[in-house]
Amino acid sequence: MGGNNVPLQKQVKVDEKPALTWDDPAMALAASRHEFGEHGGVNMSIEASATFIVMEPKTMDKMFAGESGPIEDYYIYSRHFNPTVMNLSRQMAALEGTEAAYCTSSGMAAISSAIMQICNAGGHVVASNCLYGGTHALLNHFLPRVCNITTTFVDVRDHKMVKEAIVEGRIKVLFPESMSNPTLTVANIPELCRIANDKGVKVVVDNTFTPMVLSPVRLGADVVVHNLSKYISGGADIIAGVSRVNNG
Repeated sequence: MGGNNVPLQKQVKVDEKPALTWDDPAMALAASRHEFGEHGGVNMSIEASATFIVMEPKTMDKMFAGESGPIEDYYIYSRHFNPTVMNLSRQMAALEGTEAAYCTSSGMAAISSAIMQICNAGGHVVASNCLYGGTHALLNHFLPRVCNITTTFVDVRDHKMVKEAIVEGRIKVLFPESMSNPTLTVANIPELCRIANDKGVKVVVDNTFTPMVLSPVRLGADVVVHNLSKYISGGADIIAGVSRVNNG
């Protein structure tokens, strides 16, 4: 995830200062960097440009080498990063206390990019058998056919079943939803992370239904994803997603 082949956590840091603890996510949001509008607006201006001006040739060299980028407010192409999306990324990282966040065009884009970054062809996932329908279709139909990435579905409330399904050295990802969509089944994230981490498996948690309530990365998850169309948007008027990580 992330453009220019630069590690995500080096591109989209929340701030240069140490991140606040996740005791108060509202305070963490308030304390994160705030962008004002081009003409002094209390909200930042919407940047609609696809490409950006680079004034000095040496700056371009540094940008393509990954030495300068959005953190220093240098942009090349909005498919990589864009000031408006970058600001949203900072806010989303602050929301859950992660070092980095990467916004996508949809929740499914966030989920698929996270899984395909961790899993190569032939990889295997253990996932909750109670998932959002689009996620289930991705894991059950698309990824096996197109990427040769297969999934075993389990009841994540049955920790013995989860342990038995995670074959050490074969499974790459454990994928639960903190609270499932739409059945509201609650997963024990700390215990699932302990089981997975003991076997060297990455944990990707969909936290769409519980922003401001819990932070899966603070409970041991490696990656947390959201569909921003739900509670983050609040008005069901956008399609967007986000992936968040800590220290790669």
